[in-house]
Order: sequence, then C-alpha cells, then structure tokens
Amino acid sequence: FKTATGREVEVTGPYGWKIDQGYETAALISMIQTTQSQPREPQYAKTAADRNCDWGNTYTEIDLSNQHVYMIKDGAVIWDAPCVTGNVARGNATPAGIYSLTYKETNRILRGRKKADGTYTYASHVDYWMPFNGGIGLHDADWRSKFGGTIYQNNGSHGCINLPPDKAKLLYGYVYPGMPVICYH
Repeated sequence: FKTATGREVEVTGPYGWKIDQGYETAALISMIQTTQSQPREPQYAKTAADRNCDWGNTYTEIDLSNQHVYMIKDGAVIWDAPCVTGNVARGNATPAGIYSLTYKETNRILRGRKKADGTYTYASHVDYWMPFNGGIGLHDADWRSKFGGTIYQNNGSHGCINLPPDKAKLLYGYVYPGMPVICYH
C-alpha cells in the first residue's frame, strides 16, 4: 500500500472479496452437470471497493506511527488531521489492518467494560462515531487539548482514533458505511 506521504507499507486485514462457498458449490455442480461450457460471475458473500485494488481510490487512511489520519477521495487527499490512537503502555494499541467502516452515528455514548456493579469503566459522549473494527472507531475527543506526536504511547485511547472535534465533523461528512479504512505503522 502506498501511503498519502508516499511510503510503501504492507497491510492485511479482514477487508476484501469473499466468495459465497455454499452458493458457488451448488451452482458449479449444477453447471458441470449440464456438460456445457458457460461464462460465470461468482456469487460473493463479501465485496471490496475495486476488483483490481481492493480498497480502490476512496478510503480513510490512519498512520499509527505518525498519528495522522487522511481522507483520500478519487486518489487525492481531501482532508487530514492529527490524531491520538490506542495507549501502547496499557496494551490498548490500535491494531493495524484493512477494515471497512461499519456505520456512522451522531450523539453516541461510548462505554468501556461493564463492571460487576453494573457501571462501566468509562462512558464518554461523542458527537461523531465512525466504527470500523468492532468497538474501535474514529471519533471526536473534546476532552483532549492536543493531538498527534507521542501522546498515544502513554496517554492514548482505549484503541479508538481520537480526533479534534472540528476535524471529526468534517470527516463524518465524507465517510460512508463500507468505505475502506486502512491502519498501518
């Protein structure tokens, strides 16, 4: 993967094409039984943005090493911002990989692990929530006064990508469910 800054990095993850094996097995058996050669487009259980390059040319890019997020649209950077990712010292480092944006939501309360007494380890209100890896997502963090640098190493998040509120609002307008999200070191 060639990053917004021109570096080449290796990325893997759950994003990409996946053939519906059950459907395809039945369809291929049926096709073979006809003894006729036929063109066929596979049935997919999961698709990606592009057949030639899974992530296509519109995606969100998260540079974990440099603590920066980029929004790429039609191959060009249209938005960028410093960020704070998962706290490395506490074992909450944000995982690298290729994902897809699950959904987006406004006015959300993010909660930590539920304790025995029914309370949560934390509860934080965010205006813009954009999850892409289970409970990990991009969101505004109005409780932070600084972003970028080495903050994440000892004072990072629980794994999410914290963004300046004004920048998160703009990004929220660009992203859409299913959009590739690429995290790398």
